[in-house]
Amino acid sequence: MNVVVCSILQGKLKVLDVQNLCKSFDKQSFLTELTFQVAAGECLILLGRNGAGKTLLLNILATLVEPTSGSVSIGGIDAFANLKEVRPFIGYIPVSFEGYPELSVAAYLNFFARAYKLEKHERASAIEAVLELMDIQHLRDVKIGILSTGERQRLLFAKTFLHEPQLWLLDEPLTPLDPGGQAEMVELLGELRSMGKTVVIATNRLEDVSQLCGPDSQNNTFIGILEGGQFAMFKTFHELRTENAEVDTAQTAAPNWFNELLAQLVN
Repeated sequence: MNVVVCSILQGKLKVLDVQNLCKSFDKQSFLTELTFQVAAGECLILLGRNGAGKTLLLNILATLVEPTSGSVSIGGIDAFANLKEVRPFIGYIPVSFEGYPELSVAAYLNFFARAYKLEKHERASAIEAVLELMDIQHLRDVKIGILSTGERQRLLFAKTFLHEPQLWLLDEPLTPLDPGGQAEMVELLGELRSMGKTVVIATNRLEDVSQLCGPDSQNNTFIGILEGGQFAMFKTFHELRTENAEVDTAQTAAPNWFNELLAQLVN
C-alpha cells in the first residue's frame, strides 16, 4: 500500500483511525462511540474484564466483523469499503486456532504464502526465513494436530510474518507461552514497533501489560480500558506514570504501582 495515502498524526503515519465506532447485536449494544487513533510504531493495549468487547473490537479492526455504525480507516483508507485493498495491510493473531490438523507446518505456511500471492520462486526462502525467525525449523515436517499450544502460537506468528503486515492485531499473545517464550515474544513485539509497525494487543492479564510497557515504549504505548462498551480510560503509559508521580517511580518499582493502578481500574 502506498504510504502517501496515509494521513499524519503528530508527525507519524496514522495507520489506524477509528471514529464513532458502534456495534450492536439484536438491539443490544456491545461497543459504543469508540474514537481513537494509533500511529506507526505505536502500541495500543486493550484491557477489560472478560466480555468487555476486546476480542470483538479486534475482529472489527481485522475486518472480520462489520460495525453497526462508525468508521475504521487503515492507512488512510476506509477499511470496509475497500476490503481487498486493506486486508494485506493487516496481520491478525487470535488467542488460539484450530483446524488443519493433518497439514504439516511447512504445508500450512506454503498454503498461506500462495494465498498472500508470493511468487513461486519466493515462497521457499520466505518460509525458511519465518521458520528461523520463530525458531521452529525443527517442526517443519510436524503435523499441526500434534503441536503444543506454544508451538501453534509461534506458527501463527510465522504465518503472519509471510506478508509483512503494517497493522498487527494480537489477542492474548503471551498467554499460551512459557516464561521463556513470553520474554522472547516481548522482545519480538518491541522489534515490530522499532520497524514502525502498529500493534494492538487485547489482554486481561495485568502482568502482561507490565512486560509490554518497557522503559523504551512508555511514550508510544496507549492503555485503553474497555468498560460497558466504552473506554473508561485511554492514556499513554507515560501519562499514567506522570499522574502517579507521588508514588516511587524508580524503574524497579514501576510494575508494582502500575499493576495496582490497573487492578483498581479494571476491577
